[in-house]
Amino acid sequence: MQMAITFMAVVAGLIFSLAVALLAEELIFGQVFRLFFSPGKLARQTVAVKSGQKH
Repeated sequence: MQMAITFMAVVAGLIFSLAVALLAEELIFGQVFRLFFSPGKLARQTVAVKSGQKH
C-alpha cells in the first residue's frame, strides 16, 4: 500500500511540475497554446510563406 501511495505522489509531482513549466513557458513566450489549438492556421501560414519564397 505504501508503494502505491509513493507511486501516486511521484506521478502527481511530475504532473504538477509539467503544469508549472508549461505555465511559465506560456507566460514568458506565449506560443504554446497557439500551436496546440490552431495547427491548421499555422500550417496555412507555413504554406503561404513557402509559396511566397518561390517567386
